[in-house]
Amino acid sequence: MNGQSNGFEPAEAYIRPDSPWKPGAKEFIFKYLKYLPWVLVTLALFLTLAYLKVRYATSIYRMQSSMLINNDNHSANRASDAQFDELFMSQGVTNLSNEIEILKSKPVLQRVARDLNLQIYYYNKGNVKTSLVYPDPPFFLEALSIADSGSGFNCMITLLGNGKFLLDESKTRLEFGKPFKVGSNICRITMNPAYNENSFVNTKFSTGWQPFKYAAENLAGGLSVAQINEQSTILTLAFEGENATLGNDVLNTLMSVYDSLIVEDKSRINANTLNFINTQLFLLNDTLKGAQGGLRNYMVENQVFDLDAQSKNYLDNLKDVRRDKDEQEVRLNIVNWLLTYIADKKNAYELVPTDLGIQETALVPMVTDYNRLQLEREATLRTTPETNSLIAGMEVSLDKIRKQIYQALLNVKESYKITGSELESHEQELQSGIRSMPGKSIQLLNRQRQQRILEELYSLLLQKKLETQIASASTISNSKVVEPAEGAGREISPDRKKIYTLYILLGLLIPCGVIALIEILRDKVTGRGDIEKNTSAPILGEIGHSNYKNTLVVTKNSRRFISEQFRIIRTNLQYVIGKKERPVILITSSFSGEGKSFVSTNIGAVMALADRKTVIMEFDIRKPKIVSGLELRRKMGITNYLIGSAKFEELVVKVEGVDNLYVIPCGPIPPNPSELLLDPRLDELMAEVQKRFDVVIMDTAPVGLVSDAVNLGRFADCTLYIVRQAYTFRRQMNAIDELYTQKKMPKISLLLNDVKVEGAYYGGYSGGGYYGGYGYGTDGYFEEEKGMDNSSIFTRVRNQLHRWFG
Repeated sequence: MNGQSNGFEPAEAYIRPDSPWKPGAKEFIFKYLKYLPWVLVTLALFLTLAYLKVRYATSIYRMQSSMLINNDNHSANRASDAQFDELFMSQGVTNLSNEIEILKSKPVLQRVARDLNLQIYYYNKGNVKTSLVYPDPPFFLEALSIADSGSGFNCMITLLGNGKFLLDESKTRLEFGKPFKVGSNICRITMNPAYNENSFVNTKFSTGWQPFKYAAENLAGGLSVAQINEQSTILTLAFEGENATLGNDVLNTLMSVYDSLIVEDKSRINANTLNFINTQLFLLNDTLKGAQGGLRNYMVENQVFDLDAQSKNYLDNLKDVRRDKDEQEVRLNIVNWLLTYIADKKNAYELVPTDLGIQETALVPMVTDYNRLQLEREATLRTTPETNSLIAGMEVSLDKIRKQIYQALLNVKESYKITGSELESHEQELQSGIRSMPGKSIQLLNRQRQQRILEELYSLLLQKKLETQIASASTISNSKVVEPAEGAGREISPDRKKIYTLYILLGLLIPCGVIALIEILRDKVTGRGDIEKNTSAPILGEIGHSNYKNTLVVTKNSRRFISEQFRIIRTNLQYVIGKKERPVILITSSFSGEGKSFVSTNIGAVMALADRKTVIMEFDIRKPKIVSGLELRRKMGITNYLIGSAKFEELVVKVEGVDNLYVIPCGPIPPNPSELLLDPRLDELMAEVQKRFDVVIMDTAPVGLVSDAVNLGRFADCTLYIVRQAYTFRRQMNAIDELYTQKKMPKISLLLNDVKVEGAYYGGYSGGGYYGGYGYGTDGYFEEEKGMDNSSIFTRVRNQLHRWFG
């Protein structure tokens, strides 16, 4: 076999093929089985705590009821008027969220507390817990005088019998029915005739007085109101408390109080509405009378009766006036023309027109006489010359009449002017009247509309008054109890299943967490698993913990378990050294204290027991322990030989009691051990040793501290690297793996030392296979180990488990 392949694979045959457990699972279970007593103790402790919590916790019950909220606030006998409802703050559709808040409001709960007389409370004092007494207390507390109504008071009452009781810690006996003081408050207690001493745990009771607001707050803490679903108007009311009777009374009283509040609110609204309507009707009656009188006066003062007829009359009169005015202007123009005509001398002997529309009585005869006289003159002139006195007389008459006509025309003209002015004034009056018609019409319409609004409002108020009177006579609540609160309720606390489950979990998780934390904080090697996970170097075997004072535990007739472990190591070494006739075995470790000298001593002893001449060389010249451990007398050693002050024969020391076992001490500790081990005489020493002994054991210094072991590796055929359980650091496995993979030392094999018994179980290793250790099918094979106790129940259980699965 080659050096690096140690041949451990065939040893897998040592694993039972019919075992359902793999070595890793078995090792894991038995590794932590030692903690089982602590887990069971912790679990029992938490189960006890859970029992005490369930036993002495105050029971909380959940009582439930339901009520229907009608979604229409209007009375069946009153027509719905949105504006009127809005005016009096009445909503057509109920807001369930608002109703829920009303049910949970403090004013409502204070009324509940007042109805149930929860201002005074009673508790029965037990040894562990205190219980609420309701509805039949052993006595009745009456607060005769309260010093501060904003805060309550409490006192302890101890019933003595015979009408006597004790107050708080006082030893003075007080009598029922007589006033006594509690602080600054004066109270009195009367006995309940129905009191039965056997109904209570003891005769100590806690009682007191509290304001209703505090009682309401206590009720609010246990009350919950919820809507069944979004489409439903049914509310579910629930109350949680330690007294089921109180819970039922609170819920039923709450629904009753809510019902009465709705009725009271409706009655108050109706009463206020009637008062408002009556007041408004009284005021509106006077206002309506004033509006009617004002309209009548306005129509009389402004002569406004029939606006259409009056407007038509104005227009007709205006037309007539304008026609007369035009005619008058024509006559005036004719008069002006006649005046001009008569005043013109050229027309002195001309006829004056008479048919021009002038119908003046005085003017027409004069014009007629004037024209007749002109005609007579013309006729006379045809027979008589102008110089004739008759002609002259006629001309004098014509001139006189002409002047009279002219004056008459002036008078007619002045008369026409006056008539024209009158027509103009009349026209303006008519136009002003026409212009004033729209304003009067608007004023009249406004006054009529105001009167009409007042009349409609008066009619509406009369109607609403009748409706409100009908509603007041038939006021009902908009709520209805669907399911009243009754029965013992459902116990919700303590939740026994939840409490026991929680405490069982705590009883398991806490110790398991502590164990896990311990394992996490461990940075030392705890077993084979740590080695196998961090290095590929083979494990030659395991050495258990030794309780013996002597370093040498392997003797000729020894049948101790640890002795057999070293014998197994000897067997496993055959896979490593192969057919080497005189093997040199180097033993080293990472640090001091890992049992390197102990292993070297007993490996040497077990080799010597195989009838092979064995020598142990104490190469740890910095801190030698082999000679002292074997209690040998020191003499010349390796350092003496290397400096030439001793011969080989002077170095070898025989180990008494063990045949074929010898030791070569290190000698005096030199100041330069590393340089001394490089001396050429070391080769001569090793050659001499190999020639004289069958097996050479080299106990070297820790390779993790100094380089001595690496330098001595050139003489060795294999290396036993000691790893001590719970001592060697896990991180050191990386350094060991580096030594193994880079072959810095020959044929490295690991030896796990000081393996502690995990829960009275020890997993031995033989060529890579497990075998049962202490107490499991080993009766008669090994000597009884002192200090081992397999009689406990946990040990017997573990033994049986191992027999079944190991």
